[in-house]
Order: sequence, then structure tokens, then C-alpha cells
Amino acid sequence: MSTGLDTGAATRRIRPATKHDAAAVQAIYAPSITDSVVSFEETVPSVAELAERIESIMPMFPYLVWEENDRVLGYAYGSAHRTRASYRWSVDLSAYVDQSARRRGIGRALYTELIEILTRQRFHMAYAGITLPNPASIALHEAVGFVYFASYTEVGYKFGRWHDVGWWQRPLAANSAPLEPIPYADILAASNSRA
Repeated sequence: MSTGLDTGAATRRIRPATKHDAAAVQAIYAPSITDSVVSFEETVPSVAELAERIESIMPMFPYLVWEENDRVLGYAYGSAHRTRASYRWSVDLSAYVDQSARRRGIGRALYTELIEILTRQRFHMAYAGITLPNPASIALHEAVGFVYFASYTEVGYKFGRWHDVGWWQRPLAANSAPLEPIPYADILAASNSRA
């Protein structure tokens, strides 16, 4: 995990999320549901539901937050690309940054850390679905090595119209004969034992 960075004016760090971050995650995520088509969810999840999501993701996948002066300003996480067994080396990535903190490199820093962990976990390929158009999200993903490969046309209906979703991918580990992915809980436990 990244350690805290004291830049004089602010202390910033990337750390694993906990269920106690759920209210901050909700505040960051809610505008993507209520004010845009970035998320295809139609109702903002409760704090309790988001806490449950964090805890259900964390045993296998990283869920990271960007904390600045004790305030969470962004988060990113991995999740299963699909549930069937042969997909277990593929992972979906998502990142959200508070509207007040965008264009400061927070999303890129979170993704850089997330990708490093997922690579150590032996995942083979990362995917990201982006509701189109979304030039800021496309720029973020391409800045960390994702490339566009396909679109689902008119796949989601929200706010009275159909929306397309573009798909980007990024190789992680080159596994011609893949080793089983290592659960994030094991990576985190090993990191904590060395601290």
C-alpha cells in the first residue's frame, strides 16, 4: 500500500477501504447515478448497502480509497468480470472521484496502485465499461494503458433514452499457463505482516 505523503499543505494517501468509508463512497458515487448516465444504477445505494459491497469485494479484489486530510476524495476497485470459472483471471475496474477533486490525478493514482496489486494477484486482463460519451473517463483509462476494443450499442436505458457502453481492456500479467489468482485478503495480510 502507498504510505502517506506529506506535501506540506496536505497529507494524502491511498489505503484499503473499510466499511466505515461507505458514507464517503456514497457521497462521491451518488451524482453519477442521479445527475448522469455514468452509472446505470437508478437509485443511490444506502450507506449500509455500500458497506456490504466493500466488504464483499475485499476478500478477492482490492477496494482502495484516496484520503486527503482525513477525507476520502476518490475510490477505485476491482471486481469479477464474469462469474463462470474460466473468467477468473479477468477483472473489471471502476474509479470515481469527488466532483471537487477532479483533474488532480487522483483517479490515475488510484488506478496505478490498483493495477499494480491486481498484477501481483496474477490476474491476466482488466476491463472497463464506459457509458458513451465520457471523454474524461476514456482519457483516464487510456492514460493507464487501456485500449478500446468494442461497444455495446443501446445497451442501457436511462433518463428517457438508450445509451451505448464502450469497452476498454488492459493486459496485466502475461500468463500463458496461468497460476490461480491470489485473493486480495492474502496480499493485504502479507503486506501487514511486513509492516
